[in-house]
Amino acid sequence: MSKVTLQAVAAAAGVGVATVDRVLNNRAPVRPATALRVRNAAQRLGYRLICEDATGVVSASATLRMGFILLPAGYSFYQTLQDALRQHALPLHPPGSEPLFYTHDIHDVTSVVASLYTLAEQVDVIALVALDHPLIRHAIEQLSLRGIRIYALFSDFSPCGHAGYFGLDNQKAGRTAGWLATHLLQARGIAAVLTGDHRFTCQESCEISFRSYLREQQSALQVPEPLQTQETRAGGYQAASTLLAQQRDLALIYAPCGGIEGVIQALREQPKRKVALICHGPVEQGELALISGEITVMLRHDLDEMAVRITQTLQQCNIAGDRHFSRVTLPFDIVTRENL
Repeated sequence: MSKVTLQAVAAAAGVGVATVDRVLNNRAPVRPATALRVRNAAQRLGYRLICEDATGVVSASATLRMGFILLPAGYSFYQTLQDALRQHALPLHPPGSEPLFYTHDIHDVTSVVASLYTLAEQVDVIALVALDHPLIRHAIEQLSLRGIRIYALFSDFSPCGHAGYFGLDNQKAGRTAGWLATHLLQARGIAAVLTGDHRFTCQESCEISFRSYLREQQSALQVPEPLQTQETRAGGYQAASTLLAQQRDLALIYAPCGGIEGVIQALREQPKRKVALICHGPVEQGELALISGEITVMLRHDLDEMAVRITQTLQQCNIAGDRHFSRVTLPFDIVTRENL
């Protein structure tokens, strides 16, 4: 199925784009015969009618086949994200079809590339969570040249022809974590950073911004080289356990990554160590960890709102035929045990 734009409907109906916009989006009156011609053209080209009022005025939007590549359900919140994306994307699909999902481990680069090419034969747009790896960027560039619009989720890619990015302002997130660290800790000590992988550009930006804020404030906190969690519970447990064993002056952990559940487990096993934890979320059982004190502050995504923004933006760009890069900055909540 080729993409359906306002321009395509206008050409099929023999009218201008503005007329199509007025009819399909109910913006202004149009002669009944012209409106009927536009609606018929829209239906032939694959538009799905949304609603019709008593006067017969119809609003419509182009159906859109979406594909997603995410991390598996065992990686923190990805099952919740997949469920939210399915819920909000399904109504936008052609009748009888549904969004397609592939999941791969963080370092399974070849499988991510294979899934990109497979989805490109089945869908109109693809959104994925993946490392900024040369093989993945090469595949995105090749598929973008074929007209497949590909969007980065959470972590952006170096320029490779992709169509957009959905995620936090990671500089703000990292600097916010730095602000929190300096206000939580007044004495000297170690402020460690955990990342999932160095090729997640979002986490790299968070780390750089965290360090930058502390440097600007002339903080006495020392920040060693980050350890990796591999985005998994086991990796988070191993990284946090290593920090607790090797850093006697460990005062704080900043973890803008997955695998926080393992970090919490390691902290629970050493209750006498008073180590603050600033993490990104949501986290499984994260509210309980905030209440019991293993998590000090969480910078939390709203995954349902993220799914809404993703699906609506993909749909709007498709309808408008927008070829510009779409950068959608998502908000984050600062959560403590006192504002749950």
